[in-house]
Amino acid sequence: MKKSRLVLWANKGSEETGIEKSLITLELQPENNRIVRNILSAEDSTEDLALALITKWKKGETIEIPTPATQEEIELSASLTLVPEPYEAIDTDLVLRTQTEWIFIVLSTKLYQSYQNELEELKEQINKLEKYSKSNWDAMKNFWSKVQNQIKEHNLFREHSQALKSEVNHLFDFLKNLRSAEDAAFETESAKNVADFLEILEPIEKAIDEEGTDLQKLFNKLKKVQNDFKKIKITRSSRTELWERIDKAFKAIKEKRSPGSSNNSADKRLSRRIEGLESAINKMQTSINRDQKELDIQERKLNDSNVGQLETQLREVKAKLIKERITSKTRKLDDMHKTLKELNTRLEKIVAKQAKEEKVRAEKEAAAKKAAAEAAEKAAQEASVEKAAPVVVVEEVIPVSKPTVLGADEEEELGEIIAEVKTKEEEE
Repeated sequence: MKKSRLVLWANKGSEETGIEKSLITLELQPENNRIVRNILSAEDSTEDLALALITKWKKGETIEIPTPATQEEIELSASLTLVPEPYEAIDTDLVLRTQTEWIFIVLSTKLYQSYQNELEELKEQINKLEKYSKSNWDAMKNFWSKVQNQIKEHNLFREHSQALKSEVNHLFDFLKNLRSAEDAAFETESAKNVADFLEILEPIEKAIDEEGTDLQKLFNKLKKVQNDFKKIKITRSSRTELWERIDKAFKAIKEKRSPGSSNNSADKRLSRRIEGLESAINKMQTSINRDQKELDIQERKLNDSNVGQLETQLREVKAKLIKERITSKTRKLDDMHKTLKELNTRLEKIVAKQAKEEKVRAEKEAAAKKAAAEAAEKAAQEASVEKAAPVVVVEEVIPVSKPTVLGADEEEELGEIIAEVKTKEEEE
């Protein structure tokens, strides 16, 4: 605390009438903005008394002071004259400096008292709590943030800030204990909810690996599990772990639906890279927009004529730093867009190449199927001709309705043909 007691030598009278030298004591009461002023008589104002007042009384000790010639209680203000007429302080600079300091002390004390009143209200609310309250926690954070700002500005004395800090820490500890008890209960509830959830999820995970599984039915079950998952109360770490398992199960179903596809194929890897880059671009653009918004605020503040020169200079420097940051990020963003364009071009080429290869493969398969069908049809036709040939020969060489007269040689030749035909029929 700054000094709240002052001892002065003051003169009364003139060289013509004679000058009387008296001691004046001033004591500040900052809580009510009052000053107790004692003016001692010239007879009682001795050097020994002055020494005792300066070395002991000013430092807060109690000493015996003669009954003052005049004693009064006055209100402190900027227009107040600490040394009344007809007295004149020997050290006028000390009087003026002390008056200014005391005005600051009074204002700082009022600020401390207002914080004390606010803290008492918070304390009354918190002491009634039976369980943790986030709203009260946030209220305490906001209160302490205000106090810290005043401490940084040196608007609170050390003893005042220490007193506030002590009470604030006590209330924070009380809230922490309530939160710890609530956290323990929540941990127990979370463990039970995780166990119940796994009883539903684990059979689905197991069924995905089984043969003959209805994947669509599993997908629908997993979708419902995902929706229910959003509603259960579990810890953050458990939520992250379970979410990863759900995501893994979805990917496993997708992979089993399309076994020929591979997540490691060139187009899949490139697609994932493009998705990651697009996400990074969005984040970078958001960051630039945030910086630009902050820059706009600083530039508007620069146009405020009510701020001092020092604050204006600080804002100019801050605005310059933000501009440099925006420039750097914009340059990086341009490079990212350039890379994204190159990756998209590469992906288009890969997709086009794959489509061409798929078309060629399909054409080859169609040609192979057509050739196989034609070969099968030709083989069937040849087999049919061979099977029908003997019957045709017999019908041609054995007339039934119209006998023909043949010579001896012709009859012999015909007999040999008939015998050969019969032999073939028997063999078949």
